[in-house]
This record gives sequence, C-alpha cells and structure tokens, in this order.
Amino acid sequence: MPTHTAVATTAKGKFEAIQVETPVPGENDVLLKVHYGALIPFDTYNSDRAFVVTSHPLVLGFNASGTIEKVGSSVTDLKVGDRVCSLLLVRLRH
Repeated sequence: MPTHTAVATTAKGKFEAIQVETPVPGENDVLLKVHYGALIPFDTYNSDRAFVVTSHPLVLGFNASGTIEKVGSSVTDLKVGDRVCSLLLVRLRH
C-alpha cells in the first residue's frame, strides 16, 4: 500500500513527521492531496497534554487545502482535480 508523510504526536510532548499508509477512499469519501495544512491549538493539547490520546502515534491536523486525487463511487459533487479546503471533524469513541 502507498504511504504519505503526516505530522503526529509520537509521545507526550513530542511530535514528528512519520510515514502512514494512504487509505483508499470509501464509497462516500475523497482522497485529498494536501498542499497546505495547519496545526491548531487543539493539536497542541493532544501533543503537550496527551488530551484524548489513546495511543501513539496520533496523526495531528484538522485543517488542510489541496487537490482531490480520488473520489469514491457515490461522490457526485466533487471530481479529481478540484481544489478544496477542508476541516476534519471526527467522532471520538469512548
């Protein structure tokens, strides 16, 4: 499987660039080739205080912009090559 570089917290108070597997987009997903990313204060809580960290490494970053590289089979409003900005929202499982 192909990989890409991500910024992650690898231990409490430490972050670094790591290689992670690049997922194949699911039916309702898109794969974004990130051109610009940003870390926000919430990322520092995860890194410095291990806030909501259940295991390391934990990939950081909630904001990105780039180009759509692949689309899932049910995606109709975006296409490969579209330039987009994103805000990642995740549901934490307890």
